[in-house]
Amino acid sequence: MKENADKSLDNLTRKLVGKASLEQPSLDFTQRVMSEILALKKSKVTTYVPLISKRVWVFIAIGVAAIVAYVAFGTAESDSSWMTGLGLEHYADYSVKNPMEEVKLSQTLIYTLVLFALMICIQVPLLKRYFDNRLDT
Repeated sequence: MKENADKSLDNLTRKLVGKASLEQPSLDFTQRVMSEILALKKSKVTTYVPLISKRVWVFIAIGVAAIVAYVAFGTAESDSSWMTGLGLEHYADYSVKNPMEEVKLSQTLIYTLVLFALMICIQVPLLKRYFDNRLDT
């Protein structure tokens, strides 16, 4: 029974394929395909443009370094003479102490931190270039 079903299906398929004619592409088929390919090649690729430029990052880094240096190596107390004009001297003592004054760091730790920061500053651009080249290919 299965053989009869297979034979009838085979005969039906042969009839349908025999009746179907070979399709011919239009005369300008190749030209249309090539024009589509050229149109795809001309499309613009969106390039990555950072929101914050390198110049701004440099200014931010310099500002943060200046603030850290001032806090670490600044004066122990700040001068509050500009506040005397407000007439608030009797409310509170406005002397500000340096919180980093009591912190003592060894020379080894300072050298380690400086070298670690230097290594990060060198490795980040190298890794960025490596991954950019890897993604481009």
